[in-house]
Amino acid sequence: MQPLQAELWGILVGLQIAWENGFERLLIQSDNKGAISLLNDTDATSNPCVLVRSIARLRNLGWATTTQWIPRMGNKPANMLAKFDNLPYYNTSYFDQSPKLLLPLLDFDILNGM
Repeated sequence: MQPLQAELWGILVGLQIAWENGFERLLIQSDNKGAISLLNDTDATSNPCVLVRSIARLRNLGWATTTQWIPRMGNKPANMLAKFDNLPYYNTSYFDQSPKLLLPLLDFDILNGM
């Protein structure tokens, strides 16, 4: 799987989870400029990529979503989770609590306004 495709899958699944849980506002952050560019395209619902079209349709439901490019170094918790060895391969993982290894990175994000 290509990085752009993996990023779009992650965004799609995240949007589905957020919608199913009743979120009304969502900020979609990604360190992949290509993904953000595709999602911000005014013709995203007509994009030849089915993932982009699916994301666009979800974003057009009755809620507010915005996108934001974030530098890879500005999202260390997500990068750590992407490399986390204890997650089931190709399955969605849910955490009731943040993994202890993430706590210092989350604290850093909070303190630095990330």
